[in-house]
Amino acid sequence: MSPQTHHCPRCGGESFRKWELPHPLILHWVLNPGVVFNEIILGQRLPTTLLICKECEGPLTDRQYTPCPSCGEMCLGRIAKGFGLWRGASCPRCEQPIPLLRNVFSILVLLVTFPVWALPYYLHFRKKPLPPLYRLTDGPPPIPKAASAKKWIWAGAAWGGLMWLVTSLLPALTSKDVQSPWTSALERIPIWALGGFLFGFFMWLFLGLPRVAKPKANPSDTSNERSEPKNNL
Repeated sequence: MSPQTHHCPRCGGESFRKWELPHPLILHWVLNPGVVFNEIILGQRLPTTLLICKECEGPLTDRQYTPCPSCGEMCLGRIAKGFGLWRGASCPRCEQPIPLLRNVFSILVLLVTFPVWALPYYLHFRKKPLPPLYRLTDGPPPIPKAASAKKWIWAGAAWGGLMWLVTSLLPALTSKDVQSPWTSALERIPIWALGGFLFGFFMWLFLGLPRVAKPKANPSDTSNERSEPKNNL
């Protein structure tokens, strides 16, 4: 569906930026091996299509929506990137499936582990309805609280700590060498700490920095200005 056919639930605007493949950020989600942890362990999924309103104020995370292909509901994109969506998600309005992306390395992991999860899935989980992206309360969708720069930086620090845990600490615990893996793990602490800080900062700069909408020109004002004659002194 074309973004021009949709209306922003907040401002009623019809001007959107459309993010879908092959958009670089969407492509990053599909091809980045690190996303495997987000999808397989946390159940974090990304919609195949995101529409970013050009006319609203606020950070990018509060201006993005994912349209339901069945009923056209403009679902909040920020909540759509939540957790626990291992099997997928449904529209909170019509309960039909919302198209979500799948990382290519997650697909490989699922294929390798197929004998483990296949039987429980087909016997128990397959017949269950998909969870909604979020619950509707009295009609309108919930408004998420805006994340501050401090929360973004702390999220980046958590990401840096997780990456240090996976790439440095776990290999040191499983290594037979007594000294060198631990030395390497300790040396990488400041590297991942700085990396996590920068990651959180740039994520806030790109996704969390508030945007101020440009005031729209009033056609009546411009017409009045043009109609008024200029007095030459």
